[in-house]
Amino acid sequence: MKLSEAKKIVATILDWQFVLMGVKKREEVQVNSKIETYSLEDLLKANKLVQSNNSRKSKLQQYNSQLGRKTKGVSIQLNIADRTIAAVYTALHHKPNGEMIALINDVGLGCVKADYSEH
Repeated sequence: MKLSEAKKIVATILDWQFVLMGVKKREEVQVNSKIETYSLEDLLKANKLVQSNNSRKSKLQQYNSQLGRKTKGVSIQLNIADRTIAAVYTALHHKPNGEMIALINDVGLGCVKADYSEH
């Protein structure tokens, strides 16, 4: 997998995470991202590749700074916790059965029982 592809995958996962959190609407996410075609393993590998690239860029910037070279800083891409990637993957590939993935007290992802019946 190329780094450019990995970055797109990670950006799309972040978009879907925002959908699950209610920050973005489903319509705002890239329609033709084809994220559903990737396996969970592919999504995790893409995130690791982005993490590795971030680390490499940071180390290179630090090395140049120590040598006294002027640097423009470093631009990194957010990376995602494995549990969040799994939550997004699950939400995209499985229909709800009365349970949903939720953010609890702004910490972590959990599973809560949801009642979809009308009162």
